Amino acid sequence: MNLAVTGQPGQQLTLNMRLSSYANWHNYNFGASPGVFAALQKVAQSPASEVLFVQGASGLGKTHLLQATAQAAIDLEWQVGYLAADELLAMGAEAGAEMLAGFEQFQLLCIDDIDLLSQDPKWCEILFHLYNANQQLGHGLLISSSQTAHNLVCALPDLQSRLQLALMLPLHELDESAQVAQLVERAHQIGLNITTDVAHFICLHSQRNMGAIMSVLYKLDAASWQEKRKLTIPFIKQTMQW
Repeated sequence: MNLAVTGQPGQQLTLNMRLSSYANWHNYNFGASPGVFAALQKVAQSPASEVLFVQGASGLGKTHLLQATAQAAIDLEWQVGYLAADELLAMGAEAGAEMLAGFEQFQLLCIDDIDLLSQDPKWCEILFHLYNANQQLGHGLLISSSQTAHNLVCALPDLQSRLQLALMLPLHELDESAQVAQLVERAHQIGLNITTDVAHFICLHSQRNMGAIMSVLYKLDAASWQEKRKLTIPFIKQTMQW
């Protein structure tokens, strides 16, 4: 289970905690999505009876931002829970309902990719009650989805109507120059020196989102380390078969 929680302030519960060490606000470029950072920072600093809905296509960094916000709130000693919908779905609704009992107690609860659960009536019922209990306690709820709350295919209209009341935080793709700059910066962070021309070549041939571009970078990093070669365009063509 991709789950992260804290108990009393400063005390980690004995559950599997798998927030990515890379997930923080500093290595995400908010340039194409103004206003998102301020909203996430606010909820991490002071979780309250508010629902935030981060929406964007695959590869725009929804998971990154939810995990970064969860970690920021944990660092401030709030009680935080993070859940990945794909793993909840694999668990099944019956086991999931038992596991989620009491999760409304977390001062900030993050549910990643809620659209993966929204077509399942049983999961919708579970999420509906969790939503209501969370808000009745005056806690914060941070949700992500590839669909907007209005376009979400939801098996429970009451749940969808609740989600439509959330503060919408849409994510947008960076332009080409920003993608290149982000790629160069991330390469340097992991110990790779690449030129702007090489970064531009990678961005040009990858799928046009930062998730896909970073996946290419990590593959090239592993290949360059294994073969003891620099990241040149001929080497990239050979490795990626471009």
